[in-house]
Amino acid sequence: MYRATRAAVATATLLIAAPLFAAVATADDSVVSMPFSEKLRRCDFTQVKYVGGSGYGRPSAQLRVQGGEVIADVEFFTGVPNTAYDLRLIQLPRSSAADCGAGAPGVSATTLFTDGVGTGHATVRGPLMPGATGAWLEMTRPGTFSQKPDEFYTTDLIATLSSAA
Repeated sequence: MYRATRAAVATATLLIAAPLFAAVATADDSVVSMPFSEKLRRCDFTQVKYVGGSGYGRPSAQLRVQGGEVIADVEFFTGVPNTAYDLRLIQLPRSSAADCGAGAPGVSATTLFTDGVGTGHATVRGPLMPGATGAWLEMTRPGTFSQKPDEFYTTDLIATLSSAA
């Protein structure tokens, strides 16, 4: 009797959730999972050597192109509680000499705020840059007494923006 009830509940749950999964599976836009690591990078995605990380955060992102925009949803865990982190979405190609500060061409920025236990969520979005082939993310906590960020995280890969064409 218990087994039949459990099977009926599981079937009902799947029937209720099926439209949600179907909507995700049939979406036109591809979503790229973006893992992060503690690497400080220049605007052209090259790594700054001999600079070690000092944070314990665990960010991850989902990036997609939708309606002429590049959109990234970022989740962050085990960060510094009640703290603001700068989040930037940087589109490529770009010169290593090009600026990638907030407002630069192909750069979208927002602020991710952590709660009392160090978790946060933010969405950063911006127009698709003409000729863009890829995008990556950078998340930093500004330095207290130096120009080097106190914490920094960048994505491990460059997401291809091929669905833009």
